[in-house]
Amino acid sequence: MTPASARAIALACMLFALPAAAQPPTMERLWPNEDGRSWSYDQHYEELGFGTDIVDNQVRVWFDGTTVAPTGIEAQYLRQELVGGSTAPARSATAALAAAIPDPLLRAVWVARPDLRARIEAAAAEAPCPQVHPPGAYALLLGGEFAWRRTADEVAAWRCNLANTRSWLWLVSDLTIGNTFTLQLIPDLASDVLLHGTIAAIEPASVPAGTFQDCVRVDYVIDYGTSSCTDPSGNPMGTSRSETRGYVRYAPDVGPVESLEQWFPVVESTDGCGGFPIGQPATLTTMQLSSLPVPARLASWGRLKAAYR
Repeated sequence: MTPASARAIALACMLFALPAAAQPPTMERLWPNEDGRSWSYDQHYEELGFGTDIVDNQVRVWFDGTTVAPTGIEAQYLRQELVGGSTAPARSATAALAAAIPDPLLRAVWVARPDLRARIEAAAAEAPCPQVHPPGAYALLLGGEFAWRRTADEVAAWRCNLANTRSWLWLVSDLTIGNTFTLQLIPDLASDVLLHGTIAAIEPASVPAGTFQDCVRVDYVIDYGTSSCTDPSGNPMGTSRSETRGYVRYAPDVGPVESLEQWFPVVESTDGCGGFPIGQPATLTTMQLSSLPVPARLASWGRLKAAYR
């Protein structure tokens, strides 16, 4: 054997011994969706900047039959309920806002966009969508009460009161690291409230339910658009912009196992508009899978109800 041949064989052996680079699983594997399957999470909500309220509770998310969005879009009903712990912060102002605006997303927009508050309050009172809002729901990035639908291209939620409009976008089929996607949120209320997503990493996740390998982490940013500030006399002062930033980790053949999100009241400001330090988070919300997902029942409650209508 020549020295060159020996080196070639040694190099081949070294390459063969190297672990294969992590490859993203298919989108279909990241969120099993048979009817009746459920996930239980430990939810933690904490005020960081303007209050001291802390909420720790347990929520369950599960598929419960089917639903139809406007224009006949067939979807699954992804439900959510509080199964333990407290429902709302102790501060009366925060609790009152949660009662008046049950939808966590609209509640966040209400705080970030004073110019939209009257329209948000009207929407919450007259045509809520979803129509059910479980108490104690604080996570924006991971939760239920949606018309959930998976296609070959995406996993999204659809509005129940606005035709051909998605209310959320969790996953896309292109799971290449660095791939990005964007969705306009609440187009009936504003044109500049946007969801941005990035396929960020393939990594393990350790949660109370265990350690899961090869999770796809998707980073999300909710851009609430530009808000104008006025002085006590109503004169324009400047503008500011708010964001929610965070991620969800999806484990192959398990589903979403963890999320973390922070709300930043002011990420950009002119003339001191916004009244909060730039770039400082005001709230933190986490969701961690607390036990292994429960497989689908033979017949879900939604299907049983449909059978007896």
